[in-house]
Amino acid sequence: METKQKFYTYKGYHLVRNKREIYYGNMSDEFVAKIDVQSTRRVKDLDVTNKVKIQLLPTDTDNLDLANIRTTSRESLYEALEVAHDWLEKAN
Repeated sequence: METKQKFYTYKGYHLVRNKREIYYGNMSDEFVAKIDVQSTRRVKDLDVTNKVKIQLLPTDTDNLDLANIRTTSRESLYEALEVAHDWLEKAN
């Protein structure tokens, strides 16, 4: 029996998390965004992201000339996702 893996999405792009890294985009596209959680702060019983680094990366690993096309930082995960979404819309 084959089970299909389900991904979370935001504005039509997949979100895949691995510890403090979030990959945003579709691997079938030319670019994806990598969001690194740099730091968090404690609010009651919840860790809230307060610094993230965003990078636009090519999905073609053979094309190293395109590595790190764009990079920036933001203070919230929401802001980071908005920036990443805009970059992906323009790049893909």
